[in-house]
Amino acid sequence: MTESTAAPESPASISQTSVIAFFAADHVAGTPDAKLYVNGGFFSLLRFPTFPANLATLGVAAVLELPFPDTMRDHTIRIGLRGPDEQELPVSVEARFRAAPSLEAQFGEPGLIPFGVTLTNVQIPTAGAYNLVLWLDNVERKTYRLRAVQTPMVATAGAAGAVPEA
Repeated sequence: MTESTAAPESPASISQTSVIAFFAADHVAGTPDAKLYVNGGFFSLLRFPTFPANLATLGVAAVLELPFPDTMRDHTIRIGLRGPDEQELPVSVEARFRAAPSLEAQFGEPGLIPFGVTLTNVQIPTAGAYNLVLWLDNVERKTYRLRAVQTPMVATAGAAGAVPEA
């Protein structure tokens, strides 16, 4: 692999933080070596038999590309959930961080900053469109849309081919 010596597309491409990834999952875990482990990622539809509903786990993953000049400064990331009427729901995670270039980074190279969190017992009050929202330094940077729908419950008598106990 060769390294590019071309000039950047624009000054903004080397001076603005980018949200490389932002999505929902069943579970997300971050590791000290800057990896995210994701189970059941990138869904956008939540099905419940009744409302209000309880979502047992909601994982959220975000990866930021932080320009070199913004490293070694304090930052705040906040992730929240907006309901169908654009109201902010009581689901929020906030973290303060300071990123540093890795030992392997070349001078001026942007850094990838992964964040992962799994929330438990998230209340979904009604059917409709919800948005996960990512704020960085109090500026809204990205949203991820989820839709909650009501699906009928189907009563079953057991698994097909199951033998009843005698």
